[in-house]
Amino acid sequence: MTEAIKEVTKKEGIFVYGISDKRTGGLDVHLPNGKVAPVFVANLSENLPEPFKSEPTALSSKGAGTRMHHKFVVIDFDKPTARVYMGSYNFSNPADNKNGENLLLIKDRRIAVSYMIQALTLFDHYHFRVLQAKADASNRPIQLKKSPTTGQKPWWDEDYTDPRKILDRELFA
Repeated sequence: MTEAIKEVTKKEGIFVYGISDKRTGGLDVHLPNGKVAPVFVANLSENLPEPFKSEPTALSSKGAGTRMHHKFVVIDFDKPTARVYMGSYNFSNPADNKNGENLLLIKDRRIAVSYMIQALTLFDHYHFRVLQAKADASNRPIQLKKSPTTGQKPWWDEDYTDPRKILDRELFA
């Protein structure tokens, strides 16, 4: 499965996002701006408001485990061929060759859209964690961008000029 994900990620015009409970060699998440984002489980800072502060970790003393244990792949959510693969399957070599795993296929566009929304919610949640860690390390808070003044390019200009961001904007519009 890992090799299949690597191959599809190389294809032009294919949108691939993902999250793992640990860094996985050879699989990198690219943000719409083209930058590689290390989006995987990371601890939140201690100075956050509820409900983030008391979020359960479910991690063992050795750091194994995960907070969100969804395992699913959404394909073509925006097409009649939409489908979702889900189950106990870990999308790994041991899952392919050693473990007794289950994997369900659901061919229903409405369900695929629902799972895609959940996937983006999870991705945004963990991406926020990465940004929070960077802000903590630099002692600079995360702040909303201000409205542009006359003559300035607006902060959203790249959403209409950068090919990756155009694809992202149109795909989820």
